[in-house]
Amino acid sequence: MQFSRLEQLIDSMPQRGIPTCDLAVTIDGEQVFRRAAGFSDEQKTKPVSPDDLYWIFSASKLITCTAAMQLIEQGKLSLDDPVSRYLPAFGELTVRNPDQTISPCRTPMTILHLFTMTGGMTYDLDHPAVREAAAVPGAGTLEIVSAMARMPLRFEPGTHYRYSLCHDVLGAVVEVVSGMRLSDYLKTHIFEPLGMTDTGFHPTPEQISRICASYRYDSGTGTSRLIPSDNEDQLTPRYDSGGGGLFSSVDDYMRFVSALACGGTSKNGVRLLRPESIAQMEVNRLCPAALRDFVTTRLYGYGWGLCGRVHMNPVYSLSLSPVGEFGWDGAAGAFAMIDRKNRLALYFAMHVRGCNYAYHVLHPLIRNLVYEGLGLLPESPIG
Repeated sequence: MQFSRLEQLIDSMPQRGIPTCDLAVTIDGEQVFRRAAGFSDEQKTKPVSPDDLYWIFSASKLITCTAAMQLIEQGKLSLDDPVSRYLPAFGELTVRNPDQTISPCRTPMTILHLFTMTGGMTYDLDHPAVREAAAVPGAGTLEIVSAMARMPLRFEPGTHYRYSLCHDVLGAVVEVVSGMRLSDYLKTHIFEPLGMTDTGFHPTPEQISRICASYRYDSGTGTSRLIPSDNEDQLTPRYDSGGGGLFSSVDDYMRFVSALACGGTSKNGVRLLRPESIAQMEVNRLCPAALRDFVTTRLYGYGWGLCGRVHMNPVYSLSLSPVGEFGWDGAAGAFAMIDRKNRLALYFAMHVRGCNYAYHVLHPLIRNLVYEGLGLLPESPIG
């Protein structure tokens, strides 16, 4: 293993406008690389440490999808089920037409559409229906998600791809099917079994004190400015956002992705999913039209599976990872990767909002430098 180039990259992050970062890599559940840089506090007096916590935003989606896959394994849920079976409000959906008129939706939204972001929804947390539901005292996940059904879809389910609140809706489905609040389900079936004691939706005062300072990126200058360390997906104290509401530590999140990379079983013997279930998550699920929607400016050679990006074409992507590698990222720059072929997992934490530089440049470079450092290079050159 030769990680000098990767070490240099991580060490240079503060000079690239990333004040805080931490990268971990495991193979077979054993850590083979760890490097952090910068400071976790705004005064820049506390070097980054394993005790630091981060809002992981959309990296929450992998955990919510894993929870739903557990219920599918148990035969309690099916990809073909209509969402309205569990959330009746989704039985009366409407769709906004190209001429801006609104008409009844012809295609039932299914659980598969939620997994694959092909449900036609948007990511509008400021929609009047959402805000009205959130203003009701005691409103929780089911009440607020049910209100989302009042938002007109942008297309008939299954016909296109649009990044949206689909995984928040999937989290509500987990609640109905399991009979448990989403936070309780995840704690009981994922967090506690894996020893993830610093992961959840609603941090305690002690955990709040360990959340890293947050920043917003200026792409023009390559610098970051301080912003409040909050999460707008926390609509109410009882709302558990399956799509973006979790906080976590690097050590905690690595326990989760390492288990998936090792066929669904953790180093301590906890089985999250069967290998057959993870294999279903490694396959592109988008139709040609939806795939064109997904492949925009940074994910050439990738599709979307049952929780995030899925590697399809190494020649096109210039990725050193194998076909089937999957994972996702987060609004503050988190980057998660699962490679079951090599039993390899990667998680990169940072806390900078609006940093397209991370998605377009840093994440692909980190990914490739990990494979280069491990000597896991493709059999044929890719470029």
